[in-house]
Formats: sequence, C-alpha cells, structure tokens
Amino acid sequence: MKFLRTRWFLALLALAASIWLMKAALKMQGMGAAGPVILSMVSFLTAALLISPETAFWLAEQIAKPFANLFFPSESFKKPPVSYLLARRYRAERRFEEAVAQYENIIEFHPLERDAYVELIEVARQVGDDELAEKYAALMQRRFPELQREPSKMPTE
Repeated sequence: MKFLRTRWFLALLALAASIWLMKAALKMQGMGAAGPVILSMVSFLTAALLISPETAFWLAEQIAKPFANLFFPSESFKKPPVSYLLARRYRAERRFEEAVAQYENIIEFHPLERDAYVELIEVARQVGDDELAEKYAALMQRRFPELQREPSKMPTE
C-alpha cells in the first residue's frame, strides 16, 4: 500500500511537471521549445506508466466491452429484443401454454407492444381462458387509452 501511494504521488508530480513544461514551451519561439515539449511528453508518459498497474485492466475492459457485447451480450442489455417468432410458432403448433408464456414475456419487457396484447388475448380465447383474456384486455385498455376512442382496433371474440 505504501508503494502504491508513492507511485501515485510520483505520477502526480510527473503530471504537474509535464503541464509546467508544456506551458513554458508554449511561451517559447522556434526550435527552443523542442526541449521542453520533449521533456513534457516524457513526464506525461512517466505519469501514465506509474499509474498503469491500477488503471490498465480497467481501461482495457472499458474499451473492449462494447465490441465484446456485439458477440457475447452481457448484463448491459436490460431487456431482450422483441421477437414474436417463438410465440407465433407455439401458437401455430397449438402449444398454447408456451405461447401465452412467450406473449407475457414480451409484454413484461416491452409493455407498449400492442400486438403482444392482441395476440395473447386471441390465444386466451382460443383456449377458453376468459379470465386471462379479460385481464389482458383490461391491461391493454389502461396502457392504450386511445383504443377506447377507436373500438375497431380492439380485439374481438
């Protein structure tokens, strides 16, 4: 721990020296500024190297995370993408319980997907589960109040 503090202190000193040297170089004219600019850059690199054991892994992880998420989605995606494929497949195969579960999953993560409500109500009516159909019809009316003004868009029996 003592060595860690010493390295960070030395890094701060090197960074301060780098800033001071660069300010001095900016005030100079011509090739006379080359020495302070080079020393400023060396001081800056020294500061970066002194803190690199603690920051390199974290920085590399932050840079790589967006690219890794393209191939291996992680917890950064709070909800899955909308896909009706599985729910409609279950419905076509007359596996209504699985279809209902998929539609409920879509509604849970994407509550503004009107088609999920409509198709879930239709599946519930196909199965004869009027209680489920009424539950989601009421939920749909609460979520989409504009449908009460346009009853033609509401699912029918």
